[in-house]
Amino acid sequence: MAANSRSSQSTRAAAAAPVAASPTIKPTLLIVGAQKGGVGKTTIARLLLHWLEENRRAHIAFDTETPLGSLIRFHDDKTELADITEVPAQMRIFDAVASDRSGATFVVDLRAGYLYAILDLLTDLRILRDAQEGAFDVVFLHLMGGSTESIREVGGTLDRFTGARHIIVTNPGNGADLSDWEDSEVRANFARDGGVEINIPALNKQAYLEIDRAGSTFAQFINNKHKDGAEATYSYVLRGYARNWLLKSMTEIDRIGL
Repeated sequence: MAANSRSSQSTRAAAAAPVAASPTIKPTLLIVGAQKGGVGKTTIARLLLHWLEENRRAHIAFDTETPLGSLIRFHDDKTELADITEVPAQMRIFDAVASDRSGATFVVDLRAGYLYAILDLLTDLRILRDAQEGAFDVVFLHLMGGSTESIREVGGTLDRFTGARHIIVTNPGNGADLSDWEDSEVRANFARDGGVEINIPALNKQAYLEIDRAGSTFAQFINNKHKDGAEATYSYVLRGYARNWLLKSMTEIDRIGL
């Protein structure tokens, strides 16, 4: 009876113990998501990858828009497809974060409709608890679509990010009217509690479409390069729009403090 009691206590203690933190630089899990689709999640993930490249930060990305993918079209050298609804994919992502000792950054481009499920998963796997106890950093970039539905989504999840840094991202480039969000009580409460909100400006539509057609990274486009490194013939004007937009976007991402 005593042995069973000790065994039970040992099991509970093991379950409560956080993943051991790195003695040097902690890894970072960066999740880009929203319940609503069409709010620019992949664009933000691409900007994050550009920022990480510019800052020479080791990183890998996971594109959860299986089976075809979206992010992987532009960053196929640093991106893996991962069906995050399946345990093997969850193991690939979260085991890599928990075992990393190099301070790498793991970017997850979360597919639409999976916000609430990923929050459940982060809670059930004790990922947020382990982050709170210092094992690694979790940063969640929450895309704001501007609609009443998006505002309600943010308001309904504010208390579910304990252990993570919850960043609101507004992205007028997706055509969203953000006036209701700007005047909302949810935004006021978020700001009062010290929440960080970044605003990614709109990119010229023709420049955005040209980059999309090319399937290039933002860096490749502004440097007039094809994906294979060969010289391209992109418009100087469109590259100028992209350069200016990218500079402003990087300034906003700097505010996150990665």
